[in-house]
Amino acid sequence: MISVDTAIKIVTDAVEPRPPKTVPFESALGLCLAQDVQSDIDMPPFDRSAMDGYAVIAEDTLDAPVELMVIENIAAGYMPKKKILRGQVSKIMTGAAVPEGADAVVKFEETEDLLANNRVKILKSVRKGINISKRGEDMQIGQPVLRRGMPIRPQEIGILATVGKSQVEVFSAPAIGIISTGTELVDVESKPSLAQIRNSNGYSLAAQARRLKAEVEILGIVKDTKEEISSMMHRGLQKDILILSGGVSMGEYDLVGDVMKELNTQIYFEKVALRPGKPVVFGKKDKTIIFALPGNPVASFVTFELFIYPAIRKMMGFSAIHRTTLKASLETEILVKRKRREYRPAFLRMQDNAWFVSPVEWHGSADLLSTTRANCLLVVREDAEKLAAGQLVDVILLD
Repeated sequence: MISVDTAIKIVTDAVEPRPPKTVPFESALGLCLAQDVQSDIDMPPFDRSAMDGYAVIAEDTLDAPVELMVIENIAAGYMPKKKILRGQVSKIMTGAAVPEGADAVVKFEETEDLLANNRVKILKSVRKGINISKRGEDMQIGQPVLRRGMPIRPQEIGILATVGKSQVEVFSAPAIGIISTGTELVDVESKPSLAQIRNSNGYSLAAQARRLKAEVEILGIVKDTKEEISSMMHRGLQKDILILSGGVSMGEYDLVGDVMKELNTQIYFEKVALRPGKPVVFGKKDKTIIFALPGNPVASFVTFELFIYPAIRKMMGFSAIHRTTLKASLETEILVKRKRREYRPAFLRMQDNAWFVSPVEWHGSADLLSTTRANCLLVVREDAEKLAAGQLVDVILLD
């Protein structure tokens, strides 16, 4: 049995980024950039007004209040036609090009329109450059604006649009197959008999993977026979990642590990010192990464977050591959029963600029309902005997 940290390192060392592909930039949200992107324009492309107001020569406002002549009205999208001379101004809208000769913009709130003779009263003096965004101050032609390895969020989509990058190179998301093992399992539409349960793992694992933009196929349920497991695994070996849940403990019908070995899978580990989720198997068959997770739903949920989450992130080219971990003050004492690292469903909150965490009521690794009340996993390290209220502990964010 190996430590959690060792298991995570084995997993992340065994996977490599997927090949890049070119996609329409609008489809790139949530993916990882596989190329540097340069700007093809200056931004702003001209000296631009940052306010609705009047473009002026700042020196004309030194003795404000002062009356000046309005010579032009400049809307966004139109280039000015007249140069500003001493004693003159142009009415200008936000985003419009600043006319030649002007070196400041006075906002409307600091002016008073005079209806006669196209004049305006400037009520307050302004300094040179105020309320003007200079050409190229945000980005310049040829400047790298996005770097390979960056996650593509809404703001990166906006930058891609700004620089005209309608097609962009991203790392491919892995194709994932999910198999649920267990003769007792029935699908969602079926009413379980007294000896049966619905297959929740297949759908929760699929949802966890889809949140990461992976391409997921739920391959289905197989009974606890080597023949059925082997047949379905052959289908799953067409994927980049194959995830199985159930059939990895020590019982008579826990056959997944045996089938993996009969298929000549390279097994990296079979047990990890954690709770929940000790009987987790990680292997590789040809080019397919295989994770065989415990059947209890919280155990499969936790082991996905610890091992499969970083594997998918690395395959998608991200440099930050793990869930965010932070320190929080524990709100209730925890007694430690086992010398394995524990990951307990917990609720994290902020108060007075400090983080506080409390474990939610949890009845063990079969209690999936508890995770609906949790927004993090509270880490109880293997060397702890008890955790005292007020002690700082590690928490892994889930949302």
